[in-house]
Amino acid sequence: MNALHRIERYLDDRLIPFDIVSHPHTHTSVETARAAGIDLPRLAKGVLLQGADCEVVAMIPADQEIQLGKLGREQGTEFRLADESRVREVFRDCEPGVVPGLPNAWGVEMFWEDDLLSQPDIYLEAGDHERLIHLETRYLREMFGDAPHCHFTQPRMS
Repeated sequence: MNALHRIERYLDDRLIPFDIVSHPHTHTSVETARAAGIDLPRLAKGVLLQGADCEVVAMIPADQEIQLGKLGREQGTEFRLADESRVREVFRDCEPGVVPGLPNAWGVEMFWEDDLLSQPDIYLEAGDHERLIHLETRYLREMFGDAPHCHFTQPRMS
């Protein structure tokens, strides 16, 4: 099954309405937002993290960066960024370099940044470099389930 079908099935099973937005091929979150014509804070970016005894995806606004120390203190464990080879292993049906916007559809635990709730709608990576999943923010809690959330980001440094 490809990544987009996995995400579609996950959302359909939960009766969460969504749209698929296509855009030209991109390599970074900034390029993706620009190509899709959306504001950077409305694009949720997934980052695979490794802890002492766990792997987790942190979902953050694309204009932010993770404060690993703050997240670690909040969750009681130290985290580091996973390397690209591990991302490819965990998300095999995604294109290289993509952490999908719904890691729980792969059975991967997640944390999400509270700032995602400040947007009326959000866009999530669909597993490739050319499509996004668009949905209303009011469905985030339903979609992310019991995943822990807190404030653990800061504005991205240029």
